[in-house]
Amino acid sequence: MNKIILQIYKTLLEEYGPQGWWPVYSLRNTECRDARGYFIEDLPIGTSSDLLGQRREGSLLPTILPPRGTSKFEIAIGAILTQNTAWTNVEKALANLIKQNILDPNKIMDIDQKELAELIRSSGYYNQKAKKLKKFTHYLQEGNFFRDGNIPARENLLELWGIGKETADSILLYAYKVPVFVVDTYTIRIFKRLGLLEGKEKYDEITKLFTENLKTDYLVFQEYHALIVYHAKEHCRKKPICEACVLNKICKKNI
Repeated sequence: MNKIILQIYKTLLEEYGPQGWWPVYSLRNTECRDARGYFIEDLPIGTSSDLLGQRREGSLLPTILPPRGTSKFEIAIGAILTQNTAWTNVEKALANLIKQNILDPNKIMDIDQKELAELIRSSGYYNQKAKKLKKFTHYLQEGNFFRDGNIPARENLLELWGIGKETADSILLYAYKVPVFVVDTYTIRIFKRLGLLEGKEKYDEITKLFTENLKTDYLVFQEYHALIVYHAKEHCRKKPICEACVLNKICKKNI
């Protein structure tokens, strides 16, 4: 099993290139980022853009990494806002928070919940999400999880109202660089069609399919998850576009 899980990753990476997730809206058009706003590790300001997307020699890891430091909070907020909606709707909500200078833990706590809900209306379920953002932010502040090296425990995140496994793992993987594998509907759809899942497995069982068959590395987990999402949108849709799909040869749907 190890070989096929790894081979799928290599195939998708070769086809689509590094995705550099998580997208951080507030860092667009800043120096030392690519056009999508992703931080480029260890490259000084002014580095030629022809280095973007290059991979480390002898490694499967991309050069492009998520931003550090102050972006943790935005990544975590984005993981909550993206529940049951498209990322384009999340970007609109984040843009409102940034425009109003609200994308800050203290200001999220100070703002009236109804006013916060209006700012994130585009993300859907905005009243619930405003409540989630306040409870989540309070948890981060209380635990001092903005300090470097202080990482929230998964079991504690799951105890928070409105935080499920996918959201908790997204926060841990992308904001705190914890090597957990994020499972979403795209993962289930693709790997069921490939014959590697039946579709009835529980979330943690699916996670093990990846964590037990890949090197434990948060960068690989980030990249794999992002590639799965991209492939699902390009080819493995609800009504699949199988023509030119790079996974055709191993896909059970075509047998």
